[in-house]
Amino acid sequence: MTPLLIVCCALLAGCRPSPAGNVLGYLVAERIGTLPPQAGTGASGALSGRVEDAAGQPIAGATVLVAESDGTPHTAVTGADGRYHLDGVPPGQYVPAAVAPGYGEAALAGLLDIPKLVTVRPEETTTAPPLVLPVYAPPVLPANLAEVTNLRQTAAYTATAAFPEDAAADVTSYAFDYAGAVVDTLRLYLPQNRPAGARYPLLLLVYPSPVDDWQEVSVAFADQGFAVVAISPTAARGTDAEAHAQDARVALALARSGALGDAIGDNRPVALGGSFSSAVLARLLRAAGDDLAGWVTLGGLANAFTGAADFYAGKLTIPPPYELLVPALGPPNLYPLAFLAYSPVYYASELPPTMIIHTAADRILPIDQAYELAAAVQAAGIPLETYYYEDVSHYLGIGENLTDAGREMFYKIVEFVQRYGEDEP
Repeated sequence: MTPLLIVCCALLAGCRPSPAGNVLGYLVAERIGTLPPQAGTGASGALSGRVEDAAGQPIAGATVLVAESDGTPHTAVTGADGRYHLDGVPPGQYVPAAVAPGYGEAALAGLLDIPKLVTVRPEETTTAPPLVLPVYAPPVLPANLAEVTNLRQTAAYTATAAFPEDAAADVTSYAFDYAGAVVDTLRLYLPQNRPAGARYPLLLLVYPSPVDDWQEVSVAFADQGFAVVAISPTAARGTDAEAHAQDARVALALARSGALGDAIGDNRPVALGGSFSSAVLARLLRAAGDDLAGWVTLGGLANAFTGAADFYAGKLTIPPPYELLVPALGPPNLYPLAFLAYSPVYYASELPPTMIIHTAADRILPIDQAYELAAAVQAAGIPLETYYYEDVSHYLGIGENLTDAGREMFYKIVEFVQRYGEDEP
């Protein structure tokens, strides 16, 4: 099947291509040598327009973006009149997208919500139709959440870790039902020998792979005097980071409501994620808002557009099952929302206090992602801490793979959580 036939089938179906169709188109293009080329050196054009709300009022401070076919982004910020101007855009067809504080991401669309293309020509300025942003509103969670989700305890046991020395925690496993899936990856880790009525700062760990594979990490943090709520993607959601983020939001709400026990108060936690779960965390940050007191991103994704450009340039080494995740999102110039959703650099002003950790040896998500996020967070005036190191690990190496850098990293995270986490409501 040729790429043209794939596109025609999608248009006839009246919908955007599925992830499977996107991957098929990528594999065909790879085989015939038509993958997205790097930007040319010819004359560029410009794009201008206006961003507004549903009532037609201008939105100031919105980030507007168009992406080349390989993901390379071109951005501008709207002024008080909601207008933007993008210079230096290579000639071609694009779907503009935007996001603003308090507003959801949106892309220019036409009839049946089909992406609306604008054409940029050399040495000309193209004026795009108005881009309308909806008010951001995450799904409303019911007050009786534990009952509605059928929260249930599935196991209780004690776990230990080699680091720190003699580390141990009491572990409770939970499952709940939400949005058509059974989420059985929720774990609570508490310090042992707790005094009656003791409450602890809450640390929310969002892991990229099965939660129990990270037990030594969870135990290590609980041993430092934290109530650790850990969750990982459930198989039923596949690679849908938005759905995983809503599962994590439910877990957070259950913990703060007291449904996981009285060792956790209604205090705001620090959240930690990395690798694939950094995409989950990016969506959770928007949905949870002020419910998070801070966050830590470890080897994480900050800009999915520049990440896609690195992928198509052959700079990344992505392990299974994520090696085709980028092409599954579709062409960035046509479907930018799939990338904008996982790019916190474009809504840095909404982030809580931030800690960025990255190794220069990372070939899955290069350290440039960390540098880009740090610059955006600093520009937004958000409290920022960084830890850049030289190591072979993409992950938080605790246990038999612990390195000196991993040990130092661990205690820096502990200090960050102690600084920003809340002990009591």
